[in-house]
Amino acid sequence: MRVAAASCALALGLAAAGASAQTVDGTLVAAADEDGLAKASVLIEPETITSLGPGVELVASLRIEAAGSETGTGSRSGFSPISAPLVKGDDFRIELDEFYLAIPAGALEFRLGKQEIAWGSIDGARVVDTVSPARLTEGLARDPRPDRIAIWAARVQAIIGRVDLDLVFAPDPTVNQLAEPGAAFFPQAPRFLAGLQPTGPLPPIRREDRGDLIGDATIGARVSYRLNAGDLRVSFVRGIDQDGVPVFDGRQIELRHPRRHTFGLEFVRQFGAVVGRLEAAWTPDARFVVADSFGSEVAEVDRIVGGVGADFSGPWDTYVNVQLIADHVSSDRELVRPRTDVISTLRVQKDFDDNRHALRAEWLNSLSDGDGLVRLELSRRLDDRFAIFLGGDIFYGTARGIFGQFSDSSRFLGGLRFAL
Repeated sequence: MRVAAASCALALGLAAAGASAQTVDGTLVAAADEDGLAKASVLIEPETITSLGPGVELVASLRIEAAGSETGTGSRSGFSPISAPLVKGDDFRIELDEFYLAIPAGALEFRLGKQEIAWGSIDGARVVDTVSPARLTEGLARDPRPDRIAIWAARVQAIIGRVDLDLVFAPDPTVNQLAEPGAAFFPQAPRFLAGLQPTGPLPPIRREDRGDLIGDATIGARVSYRLNAGDLRVSFVRGIDQDGVPVFDGRQIELRHPRRHTFGLEFVRQFGAVVGRLEAAWTPDARFVVADSFGSEVAEVDRIVGGVGADFSGPWDTYVNVQLIADHVSSDRELVRPRTDVISTLRVQKDFDDNRHALRAEWLNSLSDGDGLVRLELSRRLDDRFAIFLGGDIFYGTARGIFGQFSDSSRFLGGLRFAL
């Protein structure tokens, strides 16, 4: 794997030498909470796009990240052997982000290599978007959200009249990246710890081995039909559970990643000045830990996740996005998670007339647990390349909730973004 990683890094350097387009994006962030410095991080993402012939492009990018304090760069255990970082330090990491060939062939386009695959229509939530895993090292307080992880895949996209076809085969069992145990945003709610109550030291936590690149591969298909004022999409994904099922065997918690099948539906339509979104996913073989089993028993259940949302212009020339998402499981037995999770989201953005300042406010609220997250950010564009920002993430609720488990990690943030 080291040879493959070195070869990819060499190819990235060669691509940069003859690239037709090069960019470097990045962010410097510092955050403070009631205990002092909570986060200090630098993220640099260089990308090159090289033309290799008529319409053929090589896209190559790196992810260079350094982070300290209570946040760090996240756990490495979620990466598959073929996607492991090139440099694997706890506080400094270099990843081959995207590295793929885009090859057009008439109505078809082939993408071969390491790439992000973004499906879904609901903003910031993963309902049918289950092909590429995501970084959850700061819970849901990340930008962008979801922050997808590129995976090795072969992808074919076709346009046939009003129909778009998207086929994916990804022999890369990388799963969602979590924070390291003990970090500020390591999951602490009982539902993420096999039902255990984190009142003292946690038992060791490990992930199930995922070395079967073919057996654990993700296979997906999506068909889109373009309407006069919208799109209708249906999809199917067969792959491993990227969240993981935490099972306690009396000594340790093991995050298992069983295979599952998900059927998806999306509908997006323009209604005058309003864009409406509908998304639903059915997983007939989802698995969750049974309550009162000391974390050792898992039930296979039907899971249905649905979301509706709307984008529109609000008062004072604001952009408004409002959504409602429900996650329901059908089970005769009590599970460590609620039968139904309901989350509402509200995002308001305002770009001021000077074209330099912008304000963003976001509220994520769990109607089932009574907890939530409020995010605020004021940014100032210095020029076409640099912008500074100040903001805050305020978590509230009990330790059992999706958001409330991080109520001790509320923080103020400031930093610099650049695009060169």
